[in-house]
Amino acid sequence: MSIQIRRATLHDKVALRALVIKTFRDTFDEHNTAEDMEQYVSKSFSEVQIEKELQEANTVFFLAVDGDRIAGYAKVREGEKQEVLGSKHALELHRIYVDKDYFGKKIGNILLETCFDYAKKTGYETVWLGVWEHNAKAIAFYKKHGFEKFSAHVFVLGADEQTDWLMKKDIV
Repeated sequence: MSIQIRRATLHDKVALRALVIKTFRDTFDEHNTAEDMEQYVSKSFSEVQIEKELQEANTVFFLAVDGDRIAGYAKVREGEKQEVLGSKHALELHRIYVDKDYFGKKIGNILLETCFDYAKKTGYETVWLGVWEHNAKAIAFYKKHGFEKFSAHVFVLGADEQTDWLMKKDIV
């Protein structure tokens, strides 16, 4: 296995969308109703939405590629300003997922370090994210990498209101 990290382009939209849907469903299907998952996935991960996100200014997708297969991805964006972060110039780690076939191969670590490097090079002081309060595995991963909880907000999945922890890491 030889993982290469590169930025996604519009040419990746079909394969990226397939992985986005697969990894989201692998992570959350068992914790949510089929109706809520279908409603969220069909809106948030439609072909039109993925293409739009790939073209957004201040949004970057990083792909972890194994040969011709995308093993994982991370999406960073300038995103919404979080008032509790004050005046810090902050980059949102909006998504980071690894295909379960690649679990244990440190791809999440590589993607996260790529996001940190990008944030530093582009002048951000802080990286922040939202993570479902019941996703203990993800929370442990983020804590291991120096993130700390600073707030929480409501995340709506379908018709279900859930609580996401907001976590941050200062990188300067």
